[in-house]
Amino acid sequence: MTNRWILQAAFLLWFLPISLSINYEELEARQSRSNSECEDLLKQLRGPLCLRDRKFFKMPMEVNHPEQMEKRDTAFIIQEMLQNIFLVFNNTFSSTGWNKTIVESFLGKLHNQIVFLNETLKEVPEDESLTTRISLKSYYWQLGRYLKEKRYSSCAWMVTRAAVSRNFLIIRRLTWIFQS
Repeated sequence: MTNRWILQAAFLLWFLPISLSINYEELEARQSRSNSECEDLLKQLRGPLCLRDRKFFKMPMEVNHPEQMEKRDTAFIIQEMLQNIFLVFNNTFSSTGWNKTIVESFLGKLHNQIVFLNETLKEVPEDESLTTRISLKSYYWQLGRYLKEKRYSSCAWMVTRAAVSRNFLIIRRLTWIFQS
């Protein structure tokens, strides 16, 4: 009876890493394609220049230095960033004059990638990324607060769009980690 239990435990331990592994090649390919599509849609959202409304939103330091992250943690960070970008853009954007179809397409692309990441990561335990994820929530909360303070003006949305465009550059760098 004991030998049978030991055999089952050994079998489980041997297969556990396989079942919890992430296909990083597929994740990298899909994330790269999604990044490009989202960046292209963001570029189509045009508006006034609004130089006097510019504001610098400081991205958490850990995210700016992805070379120190594990692949798994990077996937969780990308997931957190996309979820928060989705929440920011799901706000009232009617004052922007942006094409509603482009914004909805952007939100659809984000949603599809979030669902894909949720499915990919659902069985993987989280580790190191918790504090970074909390820092990211604070960053996106600042974006949302800025929009609210500016009463969701078209200039505030252009500043937010610029910040989110920079976020996609960071997500692109994070995605490169999957290649190593």
